[in-house]
Amino acid sequence: MPSLQRLLRHPVMTFVGCLTIALSGHAMATPTLVGTTTNASGIDGVVVDGATYDVTFSTSSFDSTFSTNLGAFDASNALAADLTTLSVTGFSDRGASGFDCTNATVCGIWQGSSNLLPAALFLGGQWFANASVGGSPGCPQTVSGASECLEAAHWTAVSTGVPEPATLSLLALGLAGIGFLRRRKEH
Repeated sequence: MPSLQRLLRHPVMTFVGCLTIALSGHAMATPTLVGTTTNASGIDGVVVDGATYDVTFSTSSFDSTFSTNLGAFDASNALAADLTTLSVTGFSDRGASGFDCTNATVCGIWQGSSNLLPAALFLGGQWFANASVGGSPGCPQTVSGASECLEAAHWTAVSTGVPEPATLSLLALGLAGIGFLRRRKEH
């Protein structure tokens, strides 16, 4: 308790600390849905291994951003998590506007440069990462009498030319702390 009393005696430091914590929470990338939960065409702000990507879904071709099993594995984990967070249950791509994954036998999105790499798969009302899904992109398509929607994720790296607010606030907090200690030694 003595340290809390000491902290409260310095309201400026308390304010700077609280501000740092608040800004740190807003500095993390937040996925943003492009379209609606039942008619999604992509997600902006997907973070894979520290890099941020805008992702669009396509039935026309595969994307070569993640051409290794490990890269596609990490991308599949990130995309499945964001699809779940955003409650996506359907896609849009040309003729597939509003394709309902809840009524499909297979609904998946490949992460890499071929259908041999991991995919995010919608099954039983939720998204799973790193599924093995054969076939070719197409939505809607009928395979052996079953309704399917298979799309490929296209990844566009988002540059971060401006430092994150959390980084700047931590720097400011450090400089303020050094200034405070220096001032304290003078008195």
